[in-house]
Amino acid sequence: MRDDADWPGPEPRYLNRQQAAAYLGVSTTTFDEEVAAGLWPQARRRGAKGRRLTWDRKLLDSFADRDSYGPDPHANPAAPAQPASLSDDAVRQTAEAAALRGLLHAAPRNRAQHRQQKAA
Repeated sequence: MRDDADWPGPEPRYLNRQQAAAYLGVSTTTFDEEVAAGLWPQARRRGAKGRRLTWDRKLLDSFADRDSYGPDPHANPAAPAQPASLSDDAVRQTAEAAALRGLLHAAPRNRAQHRQQKAA
């Protein structure tokens, strides 16, 4: 992620969006898409108001390790794949991530524009 000479302390455990994307070697846009697709874990909300989104570096590593080993060599290739069922919590987190992406990429609006749209 960075050279040890640039950072006096240990690597941070929790990474913001830009740090997590850089840690994984992708752009922030690609990282957002991959999080929404379930390739990476959802963000952990932190701070007094829960607005600071962070990703656990060790959890990112475990997700990467999960995919690094390839398919199970003992799996029956003729057996149909079982559909993955998402828990209510996973569905909620996916919806929150999609909503957050929409907020991050939404064009700014001012009060006058809002009133014009509401009147129309």
